Amino acid sequence: MREFILLAPTSALSASSAGTLTRFLVGALLLSHGARRDVKASLLLGDVLISFEGGCMRNVRPDEQSLSGVLRAGLRRAGIRPARIMSGISARHAGLEELIEGRGGRGKLYYKGGGGRAVSPGTDFVAVFEYPVLGAGTEAALSKRGFSPVRLCGKELLPDQAAVMLNNIADRGG
Repeated sequence: MREFILLAPTSALSASSAGTLTRFLVGALLLSHGARRDVKASLLLGDVLISFEGGCMRNVRPDEQSLSGVLRAGLRRAGIRPARIMSGISARHAGLEELIEGRGGRGKLYYKGGGGRAVSPGTDFVAVFEYPVLGAGTEAALSKRGFSPVRLCGKELLPDQAAVMLNNIADRGG
């Protein structure tokens, strides 16, 4: 199973940044003919985790306006226990440490931009991205938990572009 996680401030859901968040979800989860059934994508917006299960999602539209509405609903409904937003989409309060704790048995990666190492992620991995930039504290927490930095191409990409590249690399077997 592939898992994509994007860390972003709640303010990123503003009109100027929302496109990056929604395109990240589209790039991680959707194909031209439907959703990737073997993918889970999560957005950690501040302290709210909104999770999308590719195999369970129904009636999710790939346009920015619809996905922004789903994300705003997740921010409103999040509680200590997961709240169902739509079929295959839930929201709850969580923190980075809780999210990355105990991740094992598969490739643990984080996108560091233009640096890091080139990888062949296989088909079973968890990849963490941060918007607008990877913070030093986030990088330290991920490294401490055994996550490895990855490079996907020669120049720095936005998280939505990097998610598409990582899926393409994994689809092609490296």
